[in-house]
Amino acid sequence: MKLDLTHLAGDARFASGVMRCVRCSICVAGCPSYALFRTEGDSPRGRVQLMRAAMEGRIQVDDRFEQHMDQCLGCRACEDVCPSAVPFGHLIDRARAELTVTPHRAAAKRRIRRALERLVASPRALVWAGRALRLVQALRLDRLARNLLGRLSPATARRIDLMPRVQGRPFDVSSAASDPAPTAYFHAGCIMAATLGDVQRATVSALRAGGWSLAIPHGQICCGALHQHAGLTDEARNLARRNVAELARHGRLPVCTNSAGCSLFMKEYGALLADDPEWAEPAAELAGRIRDLSQMALPEAPRPIEEVAPRAKISVAVQEACHHWNVQRVRGSALELLRGRGDMEVSALPRGIGCCGSAGLWSALEPDSAWRVLERSLDQIEATGCEMVVTSNPGCLLLLRAGLRARGSSVEVRHLAEVLFMPPRGAW
Repeated sequence: MKLDLTHLAGDARFASGVMRCVRCSICVAGCPSYALFRTEGDSPRGRVQLMRAAMEGRIQVDDRFEQHMDQCLGCRACEDVCPSAVPFGHLIDRARAELTVTPHRAAAKRRIRRALERLVASPRALVWAGRALRLVQALRLDRLARNLLGRLSPATARRIDLMPRVQGRPFDVSSAASDPAPTAYFHAGCIMAATLGDVQRATVSALRAGGWSLAIPHGQICCGALHQHAGLTDEARNLARRNVAELARHGRLPVCTNSAGCSLFMKEYGALLADDPEWAEPAAELAGRIRDLSQMALPEAPRPIEEVAPRAKISVAVQEACHHWNVQRVRGSALELLRGRGDMEVSALPRGIGCCGSAGLWSALEPDSAWRVLERSLDQIEATGCEMVVTSNPGCLLLLRAGLRARGSSVEVRHLAEVLFMPPRGAW
Protein backbone atom coordinates (compact mmCIF):
# COMPACT_ATOMS: atom_id res chain seq x y z
CA MET A 1 0.00 0.00 0.00
CA LYS A 2 1.38 3.38 -1.04
CA LEU A 3 0.45 6.29 1.16
CA ASP A 4 0.48 9.81 -0.25
CA LEU A 5 1.27 12.49 2.34
CA THR A 6 1.51 15.43 -0.05
CA HIS A 7 -1.81 16.77 1.29
CA LEU A 8 0.04 17.67 4.51
CA ALA A 9 1.45 20.65 2.61
CA GLY A 10 -1.99 22.18 3.16
CA ASP A 11 -1.70 21.77 6.94
CA ALA A 12 -0.14 25.10 7.88
CA ARG A 13 1.11 24.01 11.29
CA PHE A 14 2.69 20.81 9.97
CA ALA A 15 4.21 22.41 6.89
CA SER A 16 5.71 25.35 8.76
CA GLY A 17 6.99 22.97 11.45
CA VAL A 18 8.98 20.74 9.11
CA MET A 19 10.30 23.77 7.21
CA ARG A 20 11.74 25.26 10.41
CA CYS A 21 14.35 22.53 10.75
CA VAL A 22 17.76 23.81 9.61
CA ARG A 23 19.47 20.42 10.12
CA CYS A 24 21.91 21.81 12.67
CA SER A 25 22.18 18.47 14.57
CA ILE A 26 21.90 20.00 18.05
CA CYS A 27 18.98 17.65 18.73
CA VAL A 28 20.86 14.50 17.79
CA ALA A 29 23.12 14.24 20.84
CA GLY A 30 20.24 14.03 23.32
CA CYS A 31 18.00 11.67 21.35
CA PRO A 32 17.61 8.24 23.01
CA SER A 33 16.49 6.48 19.82
CA TYR A 34 19.53 7.78 17.91
CA ALA A 35 21.77 6.64 20.77
CA LEU A 36 20.20 3.20 20.47
CA PHE A 37 19.89 2.67 16.71
CA ARG A 38 22.61 5.02 15.38
CA THR A 39 20.83 5.78 12.10
CA GLU A 40 20.00 9.23 10.77
CA GLY A 41 16.37 8.21 10.25
CA ASP A 42 16.11 7.56 13.98
CA SER A 43 17.27 11.04 14.96
CA PRO A 44 14.87 14.00 15.32
CA ARG A 45 16.56 15.77 12.43
CA GLY A 46 16.30 12.67 10.25
CA ARG A 47 12.63 12.13 11.06
CA VAL A 48 11.76 15.74 10.25
CA GLN A 49 13.53 15.47 6.91
CA LEU A 50 11.70 12.22 6.15
CA MET A 51 8.38 13.91 6.94
CA ARG A 52 9.28 16.87 4.76
CA ALA A 53 10.31 14.63 1.88
CA ALA A 54 7.04 12.68 2.16
CA MET A 55 5.05 15.93 2.26
CA GLU A 56 6.85 17.11 -0.88
CA GLY A 57 6.33 13.76 -2.63
CA ARG A 58 10.06 13.04 -2.91
CA ILE A 59 10.01 9.68 -1.10
CA GLN A 60 7.66 6.75 -0.84
CA VAL A 61 5.95 6.18 2.50
CA ASP A 62 6.79 2.52 3.13
CA ASP A 63 7.40 0.19 6.05
CA ARG A 64 10.88 1.59 6.58
CA PHE A 65 9.53 5.13 6.82
CA GLU A 66 6.94 4.01 9.33
CA GLN A 67 9.49 2.10 11.37
CA HIS A 68 11.52 5.28 11.84
CA MET A 69 8.38 7.07 13.08
CA ASP A 70 7.52 4.16 15.38
CA GLN A 71 10.97 4.10 16.97
CA CYS A 72 10.66 7.63 18.36
CA LEU A 73 10.24 7.48 22.14
CA GLY A 74 8.39 10.79 22.29
CA CYS A 75 10.59 12.23 25.05
CA ARG A 76 10.77 15.59 23.22
CA ALA A 77 14.31 16.30 24.34
CA CYS A 78 14.82 17.62 20.81
CA GLU A 79 12.27 20.39 21.37
CA ASP A 80 14.05 21.42 24.54
CA VAL A 81 17.26 22.29 22.68
CA CYS A 82 16.02 23.21 19.18
CA PRO A 83 17.09 26.79 18.27
CA SER A 84 14.44 26.93 15.55
CA ALA A 85 11.54 25.87 17.81
CA VAL A 86 10.55 22.91 15.64
CA PRO A 87 7.31 21.52 17.17
CA PHE A 88 8.52 17.93 16.98
CA GLY A 89 5.86 16.50 19.27
CA HIS A 90 3.10 17.80 17.01
CA LEU A 91 4.89 16.63 13.86
CA ILE A 92 5.41 13.05 14.99
CA ASP A 93 1.83 12.77 16.29
CA ARG A 94 0.49 14.17 13.01
CA ALA A 95 2.54 11.72 10.97
CA ARG A 96 1.46 8.78 13.11
CA ALA A 97 -2.18 9.76 12.66
CA GLU A 98 -1.71 9.38 8.90
CA LEU A 99 -0.02 6.00 9.30
CA THR A 100 -2.85 4.28 11.18
CA VAL A 101 -4.31 3.02 7.87
CA THR A 102 -1.18 1.31 6.55
CA PRO A 103 -0.68 -2.50 6.66
CA HIS A 104 2.60 -2.17 8.57
CA ARG A 105 2.07 -3.87 11.96
CA ALA A 106 -1.66 -3.87 11.22
CA ALA A 107 -2.51 -6.52 13.82
CA ALA A 108 -0.68 -4.59 16.55
CA LYS A 109 -2.48 -1.41 15.53
CA ARG A 110 -5.85 -3.12 15.81
CA ARG A 111 -5.02 -4.46 19.28
CA ILE A 112 -3.84 -1.05 20.46
CA ARG A 113 -6.94 0.66 19.11
CA ARG A 114 -9.24 -1.82 20.85
CA ALA A 115 -7.36 -1.53 24.13
CA LEU A 116 -7.32 2.25 24.06
CA GLU A 117 -10.97 2.62 23.04
CA ARG A 118 -12.57 -0.13 25.12
CA LEU A 119 -10.30 -0.29 28.16
CA VAL A 120 -8.15 2.79 28.75
CA ALA A 121 -10.97 5.20 27.87
CA SER A 122 -13.40 3.44 30.24
CA PRO A 123 -12.79 4.10 33.96
CA ARG A 124 -15.08 1.22 35.00
CA ALA A 125 -13.39 -1.24 32.64
CA LEU A 126 -9.99 -0.15 33.97
CA VAL A 127 -11.07 -0.73 37.57
CA TRP A 128 -12.10 -4.29 36.75
CA ALA A 129 -8.95 -4.85 34.69
CA GLY A 130 -6.86 -3.65 37.63
CA ARG A 131 -8.63 -6.06 39.96
CA ALA A 132 -8.16 -8.95 37.54
CA LEU A 133 -4.47 -8.16 37.05
CA ARG A 134 -3.99 -7.94 40.80
CA LEU A 135 -5.50 -11.43 41.19
CA VAL A 136 -3.38 -12.84 38.36
CA GLN A 137 -0.23 -11.51 39.99
CA ALA A 138 -1.22 -12.66 43.47
CA LEU A 139 -1.64 -16.20 42.09
CA ARG A 140 1.65 -15.79 40.16
CA LEU A 141 -0.07 -16.79 36.94
CA ASP A 142 1.91 -14.12 35.12
CA ARG A 143 5.16 -15.82 36.16
CA LEU A 144 3.79 -19.17 35.04
CA ALA A 145 2.95 -17.71 31.62
CA ARG A 146 6.37 -16.11 31.46
CA ASN A 147 8.12 -19.43 32.16
CA LEU A 148 5.99 -21.30 29.62
CA LEU A 149 6.31 -18.73 26.84
CA GLY A 150 9.84 -17.55 27.50
CA ARG A 151 11.53 -20.19 25.36
CA LEU A 152 9.03 -19.87 22.51
CA SER A 153 8.92 -16.07 22.33
CA PRO A 154 11.57 -13.99 24.10
CA ALA A 155 9.69 -10.81 23.13
CA THR A 156 6.51 -12.06 24.84
CA ALA A 157 8.51 -13.00 27.92
CA ARG A 158 9.99 -9.51 27.97
CA ARG A 159 6.53 -7.96 27.73
CA ILE A 160 5.41 -9.99 30.74
CA ASP A 161 8.53 -8.88 32.61
CA LEU A 162 7.60 -5.26 31.90
CA MET A 163 3.91 -5.57 32.83
CA PRO A 164 2.78 -3.13 35.55
CA ARG A 165 2.66 -4.58 39.05
CA VAL A 166 -0.60 -3.61 40.73
CA GLN A 167 -0.10 -1.61 43.93
CA GLY A 168 -3.19 -1.73 46.13
CA ARG A 169 -6.80 -1.80 45.02
CA PRO A 170 -7.70 0.43 42.05
CA PHE A 171 -8.62 4.06 42.66
CA ASP A 172 -12.24 4.25 41.54
CA VAL A 173 -13.15 7.83 40.64
CA SER A 174 -16.85 6.91 40.43
CA SER A 175 -16.94 6.38 44.20
CA ALA A 176 -14.30 8.88 45.32
CA ALA A 177 -15.62 11.52 47.71
CA SER A 178 -15.14 15.21 46.97
CA ASP A 179 -14.74 17.83 49.68
CA PRO A 180 -17.20 20.67 50.26
CA ALA A 181 -16.13 24.03 48.83
CA PRO A 182 -13.25 22.56 46.77
CA THR A 183 -10.17 24.64 46.02
CA ALA A 184 -8.53 22.21 43.54
CA TYR A 185 -9.34 19.28 41.28
CA PHE A 186 -7.57 15.94 41.27
CA HIS A 187 -7.23 14.19 37.91
CA ALA A 188 -6.60 10.51 38.69
CA GLY A 189 -5.65 9.37 35.19
CA CYS A 190 -6.18 5.89 33.74
CA ILE A 191 -3.26 3.47 34.16
CA MET A 192 -2.39 5.03 37.51
CA ALA A 193 -5.93 4.68 38.80
CA ALA A 194 -6.00 1.02 37.76
CA THR A 195 -2.55 -0.19 38.82
CA LEU A 196 -1.26 2.38 41.33
CA GLY A 197 -4.30 2.94 43.51
CA ASP A 198 -2.17 3.33 46.64
CA VAL A 199 -0.22 6.15 44.96
CA GLN A 200 -3.45 7.94 44.07
CA ARG A 201 -4.73 7.66 47.63
CA ALA A 202 -1.39 8.96 48.93
CA THR A 203 -1.67 11.91 46.55
CA VAL A 204 -5.17 12.77 47.76
CA SER A 205 -4.01 12.56 51.38
CA ALA A 206 -0.98 14.74 50.64
CA LEU A 207 -3.07 17.41 48.97
CA ARG A 208 -5.64 17.47 51.74
CA ALA A 209 -2.88 17.63 54.36
CA GLY A 210 -1.55 20.63 52.43
CA GLY A 211 -4.81 22.47 52.94
CA TRP A 212 -6.45 21.75 49.60
CA SER A 213 -10.13 20.82 49.43
CA LEU A 214 -10.49 18.47 46.51
CA ALA A 215 -13.08 17.92 43.84
CA ILE A 216 -12.70 14.49 42.25
CA PRO A 217 -15.14 14.57 39.31
CA HIS A 218 -16.78 11.20 38.66
CA GLY A 219 -16.96 11.95 34.95
CA GLN A 220 -13.23 12.51 34.47
CA ILE A 221 -11.46 10.19 32.05
CA CYS A 222 -8.09 9.32 30.52
CA CYS A 223 -6.34 12.50 29.36
CA GLY A 224 -5.91 11.11 25.82
CA ALA A 225 -2.12 11.17 25.62
CA LEU A 226 -1.80 7.48 24.76
CA HIS A 227 -4.44 7.82 22.05
CA GLN A 228 -2.75 10.87 20.53
CA HIS A 229 0.68 9.21 20.43
CA ALA A 230 -0.85 6.13 18.81
CA GLY A 231 -2.25 8.30 16.01
CA LEU A 232 -5.85 8.22 17.30
CA THR A 233 -6.26 11.98 17.24
CA ASP A 234 -10.07 12.08 17.06
CA GLU A 235 -10.33 9.84 20.10
CA ALA A 236 -7.83 12.01 21.98
CA ARG A 237 -9.81 15.13 21.16
CA ASN A 238 -13.05 13.55 22.41
CA LEU A 239 -11.40 12.61 25.70
CA ALA A 240 -10.02 16.12 26.02
CA ARG A 241 -13.47 17.65 25.55
CA ARG A 242 -14.90 15.45 28.28
CA ASN A 243 -12.16 16.40 30.73
CA VAL A 244 -12.49 20.09 29.89
CA ALA A 245 -16.19 19.91 30.79
CA GLU A 246 -15.66 17.86 33.97
CA LEU A 247 -12.82 20.00 35.28
CA ALA A 248 -14.87 23.18 35.19
CA ARG A 249 -17.95 22.12 37.15
CA HIS A 250 -16.74 23.74 40.38
CA GLY A 251 -15.12 26.76 38.78
CA ARG A 252 -11.68 27.58 37.46
CA LEU A 253 -9.61 25.79 40.08
CA PRO A 254 -6.07 24.38 39.83
CA VAL A 255 -5.99 20.83 38.48
CA CYS A 256 -3.45 18.50 40.07
CA THR A 257 -2.09 15.47 38.24
CA ASN A 258 0.72 13.28 39.52
CA SER A 259 1.75 11.93 36.11
CA ALA A 260 4.34 13.81 34.06
CA GLY A 261 2.91 12.53 30.78
CA CYS A 262 -0.64 13.53 31.67
CA SER A 263 0.35 16.99 32.84
CA LEU A 264 2.27 17.71 29.64
CA PHE A 265 -0.52 16.54 27.36
CA MET A 266 -3.24 18.38 29.28
CA LYS A 267 -1.17 21.57 29.17
CA GLU A 268 -1.43 21.25 25.38
CA TYR A 269 -5.21 20.85 25.22
CA GLY A 270 -5.43 24.37 23.82
CA ALA A 271 -3.38 23.41 20.77
CA LEU A 272 -5.19 20.07 20.44
CA LEU A 273 -8.61 21.76 20.18
CA ALA A 274 -7.49 25.04 18.65
CA ASP A 275 -9.59 24.52 15.50
CA ASP A 276 -12.77 23.67 17.42
CA PRO A 277 -14.84 26.86 17.79
CA GLU A 278 -16.82 25.53 20.74
CA TRP A 279 -13.94 24.06 22.73
CA ALA A 280 -10.83 26.05 21.80
CA GLU A 281 -11.20 28.73 24.49
CA PRO A 282 -12.23 26.47 27.42
CA ALA A 283 -9.48 23.98 26.46
CA ALA A 284 -6.83 26.70 26.51
CA GLU A 285 -8.19 27.96 29.82
CA LEU A 286 -7.99 24.50 31.38
CA ALA A 287 -4.46 24.02 30.04
CA GLY A 288 -3.35 27.01 32.06
CA ARG A 289 -4.66 25.44 35.28
CA ILE A 290 -2.80 22.12 35.09
CA ARG A 291 -0.31 21.59 37.92
CA ASP A 292 2.06 18.77 38.79
CA LEU A 293 1.89 17.46 42.35
CA SER A 294 5.31 18.95 43.10
CA GLN A 295 4.02 22.37 42.04
CA MET A 296 1.12 22.37 44.48
CA ALA A 297 1.58 24.06 47.86
CA LEU A 298 2.12 21.17 50.28
CA PRO A 299 2.85 21.09 53.98
CA GLU A 300 6.50 21.22 54.91
CA ALA A 301 8.26 17.88 54.81
CA PRO A 302 9.39 16.63 58.22
CA ARG A 303 12.29 18.70 59.49
CA PRO A 304 15.50 17.17 60.86
CA ILE A 305 14.82 15.08 63.95
CA GLU A 306 17.49 14.98 66.65
CA GLU A 307 17.13 11.29 67.41
CA VAL A 308 17.72 10.28 63.79
CA ALA A 309 21.42 9.52 63.59
CA PRO A 310 23.29 10.23 60.32
CA ARG A 311 23.83 6.50 59.81
CA ALA A 312 20.03 6.04 59.70
CA LYS A 313 19.56 8.35 56.73
CA ILE A 314 18.32 6.75 53.55
CA SER A 315 19.99 7.66 50.26
CA VAL A 316 17.45 8.74 47.68
CA ALA A 317 17.96 9.44 43.98
CA VAL A 318 15.31 11.48 42.17
CA GLN A 319 14.55 10.52 38.59
CA GLU A 320 13.15 13.55 36.75
CA ALA A 321 10.93 12.20 33.99
CA CYS A 322 11.39 13.38 30.41
CA HIS A 323 7.94 14.97 30.32
CA HIS A 324 8.88 17.03 33.35
CA TRP A 325 12.39 17.90 32.24
CA ASN A 326 11.60 18.62 28.59
CA VAL A 327 9.05 21.17 27.36
CA GLN A 328 7.34 21.65 30.77
CA ARG A 329 10.68 22.28 32.50
CA VAL A 330 9.32 21.23 35.87
CA ARG A 331 12.82 20.74 37.20
CA GLY A 332 14.11 20.47 40.73
CA SER A 333 10.79 20.89 42.54
CA ALA A 334 10.68 17.26 43.73
CA LEU A 335 14.30 17.53 44.85
CA GLU A 336 13.56 20.58 46.95
CA LEU A 337 10.53 18.98 48.57
CA LEU A 338 12.51 15.92 49.62
CA ARG A 339 15.59 17.81 50.77
CA GLY A 340 13.50 19.26 53.57
CA ARG A 341 13.44 15.86 55.24
CA GLY A 342 16.01 15.11 57.90
CA ASP A 343 16.22 11.39 57.25
CA MET A 344 17.17 11.45 53.57
CA GLU A 345 20.28 12.19 51.55
CA VAL A 346 18.77 13.34 48.27
CA SER A 347 20.43 13.67 44.88
CA ALA A 348 19.32 13.73 41.25
CA LEU A 349 20.05 10.91 38.85
CA PRO A 350 22.35 12.04 36.03
CA ARG A 351 20.35 12.83 32.92
CA GLY A 352 22.58 11.00 30.45
CA ILE A 353 20.47 10.23 27.39
CA GLY A 354 17.44 10.91 29.55
CA CYS A 355 14.61 8.49 28.80
CA CYS A 356 14.33 5.31 30.88
CA GLY A 357 12.65 3.46 27.99
CA SER A 358 9.02 3.52 29.16
CA ALA A 359 7.76 6.06 26.62
CA GLY A 360 4.04 5.31 26.87
CA LEU A 361 3.17 2.38 24.62
CA TRP A 362 6.69 2.15 23.18
CA SER A 363 7.96 -0.30 25.80
CA ALA A 364 5.06 -2.65 25.01
CA LEU A 365 5.59 -2.42 21.26
CA GLU A 366 9.40 -2.55 21.38
CA PRO A 367 10.16 -4.59 24.53
CA ASP A 368 13.70 -5.58 23.56
CA SER A 369 14.66 -2.06 22.53
CA ALA A 370 13.01 -0.67 25.66
CA TRP A 371 15.05 -3.06 27.77
CA ARG A 372 18.27 -1.85 26.13
CA VAL A 373 17.37 1.75 26.92
CA LEU A 374 16.34 0.78 30.45
CA GLU A 375 19.67 -0.92 31.11
CA ARG A 376 21.43 2.46 30.96
CA SER A 377 19.09 3.89 33.59
CA LEU A 378 19.54 0.86 35.81
CA ASP A 379 23.32 1.17 35.54
CA GLN A 380 23.08 4.82 36.58
CA ILE A 381 20.87 3.95 39.55
CA GLU A 382 23.18 1.23 40.78
CA ALA A 383 26.23 3.46 40.32
CA THR A 384 24.78 5.98 42.79
CA GLY A 385 24.55 3.38 45.54
CA CYS A 386 21.11 4.73 46.46
CA GLU A 387 18.55 2.76 48.44
CA MET A 388 15.50 4.36 46.82
CA VAL A 389 14.56 6.01 43.53
CA VAL A 390 11.76 8.56 43.51
CA THR A 391 9.89 9.48 40.34
CA SER A 392 6.66 11.27 39.43
CA ASN A 393 5.66 9.39 36.30
CA PRO A 394 3.80 6.05 36.30
CA GLY A 395 5.51 4.62 33.23
CA CYS A 396 8.96 5.36 34.64
CA LEU A 397 8.00 3.98 38.05
CA LEU A 398 6.61 0.72 36.69
CA LEU A 399 9.47 0.14 34.24
CA LEU A 400 12.23 0.93 36.74
CA ARG A 401 10.61 -1.42 39.25
CA ALA A 402 10.46 -4.18 36.64
CA GLY A 403 14.07 -3.67 35.65
CA LEU A 404 15.44 -3.60 39.17
CA ARG A 405 13.31 -6.60 40.10
CA ALA A 406 14.74 -8.53 37.14
CA ARG A 407 18.25 -7.69 38.32
CA GLY A 408 17.50 -8.87 41.83
CA SER A 409 18.21 -5.37 43.16
CA SER A 410 17.09 -4.25 46.61
CA VAL A 411 16.64 -0.63 45.45
CA GLU A 412 13.06 0.56 46.00
CA VAL A 413 11.21 2.69 43.44
CA ARG A 414 8.49 4.95 44.81
CA HIS A 415 6.28 7.74 43.59
CA LEU A 416 6.87 11.19 45.04
CA ALA A 417 3.43 11.13 46.70
CA GLU A 418 4.37 8.04 48.70
CA VAL A 419 7.61 9.54 49.96
CA LEU A 420 6.57 13.07 50.85
CA PHE A 421 4.90 12.02 54.08
CA MET A 422 6.74 8.79 54.78
CA PRO A 423 7.49 8.48 58.53
CA PRO A 424 11.09 9.41 59.42
CA ARG A 425 13.40 6.45 59.08
CA GLY A 426 14.00 6.27 62.81
CA ALA A 427 10.30 5.48 63.16
CA TRP A 428 10.31 2.59 60.64
